[in-house]
Amino acid sequence: MLNRIKHLHFIGIGGYGMSALAQVLLAMGYIVSGSDIKQSAITEKLKKLGATVFIGHDAAHLAGAELVVYSTAIPPDNVELQAARSRGMPVWHRSELLARFINGRFGIAVAGAHGKTTTTSMIATVLTAGGLDPTAFIGGVLAEFGGNARIGKSDIVIAEADESDNTFLRYRPRMAVVTNVEADHLEHYQGDFQLLLDAYTSFLDNIVPGGTAVLNAEDRYLQGMHPSHLQKIVTYGLAKGDWRAANIEYAGWGSRFQVLGPEGPVGTITLVVPGLHNVLNALAAIAVAGEFGVDFARVQAGLANFHGAERRFQFLYRGNGIAVVDDYAHHPTEIRATLQAARANGVERVLVVFQPHRFTRTKWFLEEFACSFYDADQVILHRIYAASELPLAGVSSRELAEKMRAKGVNVTQLDEAEEIIAHVLDIARPGDLIITMGAGDITEIGHRLAARLREKEHVH
Repeated sequence: MLNRIKHLHFIGIGGYGMSALAQVLLAMGYIVSGSDIKQSAITEKLKKLGATVFIGHDAAHLAGAELVVYSTAIPPDNVELQAARSRGMPVWHRSELLARFINGRFGIAVAGAHGKTTTTSMIATVLTAGGLDPTAFIGGVLAEFGGNARIGKSDIVIAEADESDNTFLRYRPRMAVVTNVEADHLEHYQGDFQLLLDAYTSFLDNIVPGGTAVLNAEDRYLQGMHPSHLQKIVTYGLAKGDWRAANIEYAGWGSRFQVLGPEGPVGTITLVVPGLHNVLNALAAIAVAGEFGVDFARVQAGLANFHGAERRFQFLYRGNGIAVVDDYAHHPTEIRATLQAARANGVERVLVVFQPHRFTRTKWFLEEFACSFYDADQVILHRIYAASELPLAGVSSRELAEKMRAKGVNVTQLDEAEEIIAHVLDIARPGDLIITMGAGDITEIGHRLAARLREKEHVH
């Protein structure tokens, strides 16, 4: 697959996308080294699997490497990246390596503004339950697979296709799933939503001739994207599409619904992950399983045991009538979906600790963010997580807090993690659901809150 290359070095090996590739390559017998700015559970796991992992970046780390892999998160002035290029070493973006897996096999690429990680995970789960033994690259840790990758022996490869930097156009899948299309990551598209729409059209055009597209029938932008070269277009949706959900009932933190297939009722699905958005994600996975002829009883069993990926409505603590949930939602649509899922369970109060992600996103969606928290009783707003961006004039959490107050949202703006934790502990009471939310390092506050609440249990 890699033309006699034996040793790959990953710059930023601790990221979800990078570490998933590293794990699969280690299982295939390659020598893997890598560096990251901090130690984590992922870097420790990679060491146990046989990778050499350096904390910090240094040109000396490239010793022995024949191919260097980097991700969009790595700045051009990174010392290892510069050294590799100056030495004339082969340097690949993460997506070029992932393309070697997707394009050479039965690749299933999952794209979309929201729900990629959960949908990819659900597809991997139902195809595994169906005995198809796929390989999967997942953008989050899945308890069922013990990590963010699954190493299978069949020709099927499932992977997230990331539209955020346009690299998903490198893939030539046999099947592509698109969950939805919405304005986001416009910093990579010159601020022009039409360029993003064109990229999705190109992504679907890149499905191999005779391949299949699985599309959300209720997404207004996807309705016009039906490439003529495909053998088949399969659609899904809550109320329209080839695969639909009927009689949706919420129970506990999950749901039950009847599945209607192309030929009528198929059976009932029980989910233990919350929200209407997860019903839609499940329908996408059910549609894919249908294309592979997986027995519906296997699909039912797989989804019934699907507990979600890390940071996707992940419970960190439950006790004394209080629950702490950590969630990756960082776009207005995702925030609304997460809060609706929280409300569906009938909790007394929803307290949200939200960390905006990127100055550019906060600027573009300032009004939408301000209107996304109506289902929260209180919002504690953390400072913006820069994600390698430079600050923008007039864009801050204080501005967002003012907009939210003007919309009637009960919001407190606090910059420091410790003062946020102290404030939440001070106001929390039985019946509360506390959600830490965002794509940055807000998860650390969630874990610290959970630890402090556990300590309080033991004190009492």
